[in-house]
Amino acid sequence: MGIQAWFIIFGVGAMMLIVWDGKRRKRQQTTSGAPDRSPSLSIVSASPMPSEPLGGNTPLTSVATTRAFPVVERSDVGTSIGAATHISGKVIADEPVFIKGRITGTVIAPNHTVSVTATGHVTTYMEGHCVDIDGHLVGTLKANNRAIVRTRARIQGVIEAPRLACMPGAWLQVDVAHQAKCHRPKVALVS
Repeated sequence: MGIQAWFIIFGVGAMMLIVWDGKRRKRQQTTSGAPDRSPSLSIVSASPMPSEPLGGNTPLTSVATTRAFPVVERSDVGTSIGAATHISGKVIADEPVFIKGRITGTVIAPNHTVSVTATGHVTTYMEGHCVDIDGHLVGTLKANNRAIVRTRARIQGVIEAPRLACMPGAWLQVDVAHQAKCHRPKVALVS
């Protein structure tokens, strides 16, 4: 038998071991019940207002306030507007909204979280129960409970919220208005 035949046998054996190990790890993961969790946020130092979009982020919905700045957990539920999507008009939702793309108009989800990733751009008006922004906003941001401004956020306009958390590195050119916190659910109105 030649050297090439030995290499082929060795290669097939190595592939069998890799497949066997993958199956073993998959069985181990399903029996232990521990799902693989990837980190929910990536932090990048901010620079002056960029003209091109920065890197993406993962969907964000619930907020825990155990640290100086709220930590947001990953969620894959709700409406997702992809990075290649451009919407001109109104987006009115009764579920969480996750924006990676560009919206020229209005985004309203008064009882749910509205998240804008670093690649997301919103122009004119955005309202949500909790608004989490890591992208661009030109216009009015209205949060019925809390507004979280992340490191890569670039905001021009007005922020209206009962509570505002702003991470270092965010770029703001805004008027901040404190609104009284209202505990009753709001209804999205179309005009």
